[in-house]
Amino acid sequence: MTDRRLFRIARSLHQRQLDLIIGLEKVHDPHNLAAILRSADATGVGKVVWAPNNENPLPPNPEVSKSSEKWVELIQTTNFINTMKSYKDQGFNIAATHLGNTSVDFRTPDWSKPWVVILGNERIGCSKEILEICDLNIQLPMMGLVQSLNVSVATAVILYEIQRQRQNKGMYSRVLPPGTVKSLFDYWKLAEEGIKLEDVLQPPPFEMEVPDSEHLDGRTAFLERRRLEKEAKLKKAAEHVEEIR
Repeated sequence: MTDRRLFRIARSLHQRQLDLIIGLEKVHDPHNLAAILRSADATGVGKVVWAPNNENPLPPNPEVSKSSEKWVELIQTTNFINTMKSYKDQGFNIAATHLGNTSVDFRTPDWSKPWVVILGNERIGCSKEILEICDLNIQLPMMGLVQSLNVSVATAVILYEIQRQRQNKGMYSRVLPPGTVKSLFDYWKLAEEGIKLEDVLQPPPFEMEVPDSEHLDGRTAFLERRRLEKEAKLKKAAEHVEEIR
């Protein structure tokens, strides 16, 4: 466990927006699901509620998610309507992406309130039943001829507007209660990384210095892993050929 990783984990933990949830109604593509989880983690969203479109859905594509499923709770439900109604009962507002007569620009709502943002199936969008229980329908303005974005792209665009609004109100600078920290500590399995609960009870009181030239950024580290994996496969293949000889 390096100081840099501990800093990033503690900071990300306290920046989690626990009153912001993404709902996915019958999103079926594992690449889209993975990309949405990745965008959720990047913007501090800790929970995605997913209603698959069949009984045996494919899991998120790990090549796309980049382990974001470790940090973002993915809740699978078979009764999406009732799940969304339960969030309404808890005080959440419900917004769905839908191009209709009453839809508003996605930048219009006050996203600092508790929200569930619902995105629908790649082909047919949100169901009529979901739209009926929503407090708001939102749309992304389109200046071209195609009238929609890919669902994962739309999610990212919306989330970064929500992040902008919440950051302007200081909602990423809060200190989470100890009980909430303990819940995330357990869910993220931080003890397995050698981290103690007291290490993350408070967000870092400082900013981490810019890494020096020897620090491997994410892309460099990924390419290095791929290079080592390729070398290992070539070595194993060569050993197999030698055994046959």
